[in-house]
Amino acid sequence: MTSQKKKMPLAFWIFIGLIIGIAAGLLLMNANLFGMTGVQPWGTIFLNLLKFIVVPIVMFSIAAGVISMKDIRRVGAIGGKTLIYYMCTTAFAVTLALILATLSKGLFVVLDPSGASYTPAEAQSVMDTIVNIFPSNFVKPMAEASMLQVIVISLFVGFGILLAGEKGILAGQVVESFNEVFLKVMDFIIKLSPIGVACLICPVIAENGPKLLTNLIMVLAVAYVGYIVHMVVVYSLTIKTLGGVSPLKFFKEMMPAMMMAFSSASSVGTLPFTMEAAERLGARREVAGFVLPLG
Repeated sequence: MTSQKKKMPLAFWIFIGLIIGIAAGLLLMNANLFGMTGVQPWGTIFLNLLKFIVVPIVMFSIAAGVISMKDIRRVGAIGGKTLIYYMCTTAFAVTLALILATLSKGLFVVLDPSGASYTPAEAQSVMDTIVNIFPSNFVKPMAEASMLQVIVISLFVGFGILLAGEKGILAGQVVESFNEVFLKVMDFIIKLSPIGVACLICPVIAENGPKLLTNLIMVLAVAYVGYIVHMVVVYSLTIKTLGGVSPLKFFKEMMPAMMMAFSSASSVGTLPFTMEAAERLGARREVAGFVLPLG
């Protein structure tokens, strides 16, 4: 029995945690909040651990990736291809969303906006956005988890170590050592994911269950149609044509990250799962460590 459990993939245990969390949430829908208040903090702790590990993982994996490439021009080539790919997939996603929203107009119950207020952030120019990517402080971006600025810091650290030659060897070894340490910490946190997923989804279902089953059900249905179409069409085509990987194999390996995204609604929280899955699919660590945080 023990040997069988060990063979079960992480995705299976996360799925079990998701089912348990949903079932517990449905049971607590009409109950008092005592059960929820005992569950929710554990989900928050798990999500905090994931967010905590993201910055050092990104910081050291990108720097280590730059060092292992041993050529600044190679980093630039990979970065350029990555940006083009992300812009294309984002364009497809936006176009698909607009088409679905137009086709499904009139299917939704109009929600009452009274009492809700939203003030959009002031739009920035392209140049202001570029300026804000470059940090004026080494520590602040890491404290605030400003990922683009953390990526820039990591790139400059990696470039500096390469350009320093022999004098940068020790610094490079320190970066690679820290990278391995934080990868081990990440592995430990990921092993807690079945419990964390259950504790994250349970209060969401308990609190929003009736709302989701009434006036939001059609909104969610259309949204998930869009997610599935984008996943099956856009991702499958690019994975097969550009990566030479079977879409079925890809989605199977990415299942832990997908279920984590579903339960936590946190793209930052899914990053450790995505990086681990990318390596299992054959992506080089230095490439995955650079491309995924940028995404």
